[in-house]
Amino acid sequence: MKANFTNLILVAGLFCVSTFTNSCAKPDHSADKPKEQLVLGDWWIGRIQLRLYNNGVFVKDTIIENKGKPRNFVNFDANGAFRYSFNSPTIDVGSYEFTGSTALVTNSNPKSYKWTTITLTDVLFTVVSKDPDPAFPGYTVERYQTFIR
Repeated sequence: MKANFTNLILVAGLFCVSTFTNSCAKPDHSADKPKEQLVLGDWWIGRIQLRLYNNGVFVKDTIIENKGKPRNFVNFDANGAFRYSFNSPTIDVGSYEFTGSTALVTNSNPKSYKWTTITLTDVLFTVVSKDPDPAFPGYTVERYQTFIR
């Protein structure tokens, strides 16, 4: 009787594992596409996180509130055009190019951006930049941005 009960638990466990694992999930083929193709199109700016350093010493970590006026987005088109807007009614317009394996440089007006790519898939694009920021004089600012589709 004990062996039958143990076998029953084993069968039930295997059934639960096979039922609750996501065997229908689509495989991620993002690695099959070049970064120049993956980046194309509209991305919503999901989050911007700032990490402040003073003389190389970490001081503060903060997330900028996402107000979306009128909407927060970044757009890369196939011809190298770039558009960016975060918490602003104006849009930075210019061009972009990849330099090296992970660097993405934009030349736009009024700001230019130099990002290092952390993650780039069909649905998630995360970048980081490390620059001084006039809003934080004397600090080096690491700006992590998460773009989503």
